[in-house]
Amino acid sequence: MTLLELVVALAITGIAVSGGYATFTTLMDRRDAAAKTASRLLRHSTARALLSEWLASARLTIEADEVVFRGIDGATRGTATALADDDIVFFTTAVTPVGRNGTIVHLYVDRSAESPERGLVAELREFEGMRSARMELEAGVAGLDAQFLTGVLGQRQWVKSWVSTSVLPTGVRLAVSAVPPDSLPPLWRFPITASIEGSR
Repeated sequence: MTLLELVVALAITGIAVSGGYATFTTLMDRRDAAAKTASRLLRHSTARALLSEWLASARLTIEADEVVFRGIDGATRGTATALADDDIVFFTTAVTPVGRNGTIVHLYVDRSAESPERGLVAELREFEGMRSARMELEAGVAGLDAQFLTGVLGQRQWVKSWVSTSVLPTGVRLAVSAVPPDSLPPLWRFPITASIEGSR
């Protein structure tokens, strides 16, 4: 093998190795991006599933003369738009981060700059205990619109508020919105609808 052949062989090998390294780097970058996307999707789908499970397991109970299932219709009026600002408090028998034997869930939109949690927030309080927690479900949420399905008097319809000590709604539908430009993840652009098992 002559020196010229050796130089040519080394040059071709170098080109092949550098091309392979560039392809490998691109594949690794794409893999990292895909892993981050999958992680975000898992986080969003888990938060939605938790909300659905908590709502489906809602039950009627009263603590210290306070009605535990309460859905209040509200609006926060800004300079450019009016955002739905509903507030829901309910008792759930589903497992939550603060307990397995019943939790009071307070679901609302937190817009305070001082709060560590922003957007759609769930405050959890153990029903017969001392544990409590705040969970940020989605930081990009700026408005919460809740509707409650009623079958009272044989007519099924969605209503904007629900406060009762004796009757649960048949179902709950939650829709969230963001301040333009819309920064909501795709999964949060669809309403969450839950059928309440305890209403049957």
